[in-house]
Amino acid sequence: MKNCEQLFCEGGEYCHLCTKPIEDELLFRTEDELNEMLNFIALATYGSQCSLLAFSIMENHLHFILEGAQEDCCAFYDDLQQRLLKLHRTDGRAKIVMAATPQLIPINSLKQLRDEIVYVIRNPFVDRTNVNLFSYKWCSGYLYFNGLLDFLPEGESAAAMSLTWRRAFKHERDGFIDPRIKVFKGVALPSSFTDYQRVESFFENAREFVHWTLKNVESQLEIAKRYGEKLFLDDKELWSVIFKLCKETYHVEGPRLLSNENKMRLTNTLKWDYNASNAQIARCMSLPLSVVNDLFPLSAKQ
Repeated sequence: MKNCEQLFCEGGEYCHLCTKPIEDELLFRTEDELNEMLNFIALATYGSQCSLLAFSIMENHLHFILEGAQEDCCAFYDDLQQRLLKLHRTDGRAKIVMAATPQLIPINSLKQLRDEIVYVIRNPFVDRTNVNLFSYKWCSGYLYFNGLLDFLPEGESAAAMSLTWRRAFKHERDGFIDPRIKVFKGVALPSSFTDYQRVESFFENAREFVHWTLKNVESQLEIAKRYGEKLFLDDKELWSVIFKLCKETYHVEGPRLLSNENKMRLTNTLKWDYNASNAQIARCMSLPLSVVNDLFPLSAKQ
């Protein structure tokens, strides 16, 4: 049996295609619009020469991990954008669609591929407080190593629907739809257009996948900086970072053993490199909130 590294090397090109977050507008305002985007992704995937490995649809930006030549990955996004532009050509929102400018980052190693996949499926979880990491409906995160997929709706082939339905699904007069696209309650099922089994082959097992998803904080922060996004850690994740920095940078076993000078240095690192709030720093560093507010007064006012 081939190992993960061999499977990666024998594959094609890989890339992370994402759009810059739109600051003052929403690309998708309702669940219906998010569902519409799922349909468009399904159509664009089977209309392209690349494979979709992972995706996440957020209200103001998009993430895709694709396997295929860079020009094919760009064509995939062009297809999506044209479908969105057509949908919004009469409601004045075409300029928002155009504001979602894409960037394409080549993936050159198995480690990077794993990191980028995990970053994409963690995106809804770190962006919202009410999202379960493996159950956000507009992300492929729930597909991988999920033994319950067999108990979820199988859906119906979109190609078997009436011509009127298919035209409405595509927002086009052409009613052809690839028969591999399955729909449930009118929405394309991610399991029918995402090559999640391919992703599974890049991890040794489910445990490694979950560990990579939950424990690889530093790599996630580096990716977030590259894409101009902020990654927010919960207290347990920040606590893990604190102890790691204490050992690797300051050569002590924990924050209580830091000198006052190094404690202030670490506090600044948590604020500016890890986006920790004043209250979170106070909790995790066992500092009075008033002291932290004095250090970061602008954050205290928020």
